[in-house]
Amino acid sequence: MPGNLCQDVNSKEPIGSVSNSCQSVWSELGEEVTLKFSRNVVSIALSDGVKVLFACSGIAFESGFHVTRFLTSESLVRAFNDNNTREGHGSLKVEVHRDGDVARGILGSYRSDKGIAVVNIVFVTLDVHPVDLYHQVEFLPCSKVVAVARADSSTLMATTGILIGDSGGSEDGEQLMHSTCKISNAWEGGPLFDCDGNFVGMNLFLDGEGTSFVPRSIIIERLEKYMPKKEVRTFRSILFYGKFTMNFHRHAEFQKRVHPWPYCSYPRDRSGDLDSWSYPKPSAATISEGLKLVNTFEETFGDLYGSGEGVWSQLDKTVCQNLCRAVVSLGSFNGETRFFACTGLFIEWIGCKIILTSASLVIRDPNDENKIAEKFKIKVLLPNKQCKEGILQHYSLHHNVALVGVKDLCPLHSFRIKDRLNRTRKDPKRSRKDPNVVAVGCCFDSGVLMATCGRGTDWSGVLDYRDLRYSSCKITKAGIGGPLVDFSGRFIGMNFYDKKIGTSFMFRDCIIRVLKHFEGKRTIDESGSGGTPISSELSIF
Repeated sequence: MPGNLCQDVNSKEPIGSVSNSCQSVWSELGEEVTLKFSRNVVSIALSDGVKVLFACSGIAFESGFHVTRFLTSESLVRAFNDNNTREGHGSLKVEVHRDGDVARGILGSYRSDKGIAVVNIVFVTLDVHPVDLYHQVEFLPCSKVVAVARADSSTLMATTGILIGDSGGSEDGEQLMHSTCKISNAWEGGPLFDCDGNFVGMNLFLDGEGTSFVPRSIIIERLEKYMPKKEVRTFRSILFYGKFTMNFHRHAEFQKRVHPWPYCSYPRDRSGDLDSWSYPKPSAATISEGLKLVNTFEETFGDLYGSGEGVWSQLDKTVCQNLCRAVVSLGSFNGETRFFACTGLFIEWIGCKIILTSASLVIRDPNDENKIAEKFKIKVLLPNKQCKEGILQHYSLHHNVALVGVKDLCPLHSFRIKDRLNRTRKDPKRSRKDPNVVAVGCCFDSGVLMATCGRGTDWSGVLDYRDLRYSSCKITKAGIGGPLVDFSGRFIGMNFYDKKIGTSFMFRDCIIRVLKHFEGKRTIDESGSGGTPISSELSIF
């Protein structure tokens, strides 16, 4: 129940008045998730060596060979600098507590106007497990969440609630969000999770709307922006090149990972460290450390076509066949080096059949960002596994929409996205307002077709763009540019993917407006490198 404080399942010490029903929180979460929470959360105290003057919770977000870092509320910094707190006390120190162990903390980066602070401990880890800031789970309004805190070294507490969809903006435009979880001061700086243990944000304070918290995407931005440059490099190297969750007393228990840098970060492979698909070449060190390349364009998601399982077994046979015939995979290349890969969909547009996809395929000239790279080319992997040359016809970086043609090809099926009633076969069991949707993608390497289902929402979250929406479909990079359809086969929108915000999609009506703008314009091959001008202010979702 929201507002109930729950004792750590491993703790024998009472934490005040606790109803028997609160134990249902831990039983609902399960032993694995509860153990994960226990290793994510610490108690952070400000002490004069004898008395605790201030206490709050903290979240482990980085654990390295020498330094372990915790995220907490900047209220800790205010208390540390408050003259009233210091009066009558000697030197103050920051302590980090977990399961009876205490480590001396060092105040790291903080911004008093940004709500977060960082506390470091050196040469010890307290056996914590950092939260995953870069997971790909989306959180929709009214999703059930769990606020977790550590009242002292050994007592873990939890309370449940739901997300409140609307959120208030701060003065600089960045947003706080709210949940219905009821917390007290000791919970400040503690994490907010979903019921599967995915990190949602950091709790701040209880107000009239509920508990305010800093969402995960804003935390990432603030950590990268306000940490000193040296710490930012370390932070990014941990997030992108691998998480080394080690301590001096136990073996590593979590898989080490490496995230590939996008090719656009290296317009020219001057050092020869990238392969032909723009991934870092494995070195002797990475092989010996057991590092694994993840988050690639080849990662599959959901259920594979032909398996007859999962979402494919729920779709009508005609819907499955039409998706199989209309969905393709595309790769953009700079010479022989691949730049990007994504999914596309054959659609009908002004009397022709053309591929709708993401404008992230476009490669800019490194010497002139207003031009397309000289050796830019597109390859299209068709449903029959044949690879054809694609021709960029139109694109808009502002909307991240592109149209790609294939010469001398007539696809077996194409979607009429302008037709609101377009569907292959009406399913009488499903309402027109059924929120269940299907995201479809195709891998460029294997040509495997994938699909996963979820629920669509009109909530745009932290996105400052009215034509983008969220779905709970869990896709990978391979699903970028792929279609989002309902269970009757009607086109809903085009999917995007971002490691910070998860799966968003551009609504069908917006795509139609963009295509309308393309009508009457000269195509790219007709105008050289024309089309929509490239500007540094235009963002790719």
